[in-house]
Amino acid sequence: MSFDQDPPMPKDAPVAPKAPDDATCWLCGRTSSEINSALSGETEDEAKITREIAAIKESKENLATNSTKWTTEVPDSFKEFDLGFVLQNADQFKSMRFLNDLIGEARNTVRDLDEVSLSVRRGTPIRIGGTPVDESQRESIASRLNEFEKKTNRKLKREADLHDMEYQRLGYIARLTGLKLIDGIDYLGKAGSLYYELELDARERAKAAASKRKPMWQLRSVRFRDFPKEVWVCTVCERLLRDLRPAEAVQAAKPAVKA
Repeated sequence: MSFDQDPPMPKDAPVAPKAPDDATCWLCGRTSSEINSALSGETEDEAKITREIAAIKESKENLATNSTKWTTEVPDSFKEFDLGFVLQNADQFKSMRFLNDLIGEARNTVRDLDEVSLSVRRGTPIRIGGTPVDESQRESIASRLNEFEKKTNRKLKREADLHDMEYQRLGYIARLTGLKLIDGIDYLGKAGSLYYELELDARERAKAAASKRKPMWQLRSVRFRDFPKEVWVCTVCERLLRDLRPAEAVQAAKPAVKA
């Protein structure tokens, strides 16, 4: 056996030719740029997230407006009451017209912000408004929570709260005890603002991820049976041709109905 010659190199897998910029689909006559431009609108996933983002922004704006308004509408006779006490004994404070809105906002934002805080600090998966958050965001979220706690001088939920009987009894209301009504409303506005900002960031990232899953429409060279030359066909037309079935084939596929 001779070793004078080098062994044959393995052949590379054939690479599909790239369509020239001016190549057009043999069926619809469009270039790949024209096709992608025509189909560049939002997918169903993107459109859904866009609507959610708009709703979150509206909620954030409403809270900013309402929290300012609520502090001016607190009756003088209630100003010295603790917000936690008010929420625990709501029946005694029905004369405050905004009480139900206040309760709803506290439940929807402070409670959820508490759960985000616990997940971030325990190292468990983070979800904000139902949206999973990538692990890479844990440190930055923790930093924002720490900054919020420092500015408000109040702690958010920790592991120790799970073993605290008072917290177990009050839930999110425990976060609002020790605050006079006006101060409590101000805290609620800040906590809610932070929660909505975190929720918006999570949705924006989810939308960017959905956008990356959007298909890119291309032209590829194909050869038809009994046709001597290869032609460029776009993936849109190719998909349409693959999905379409003759009416007689559909009819034949239907099961016979017995009388």
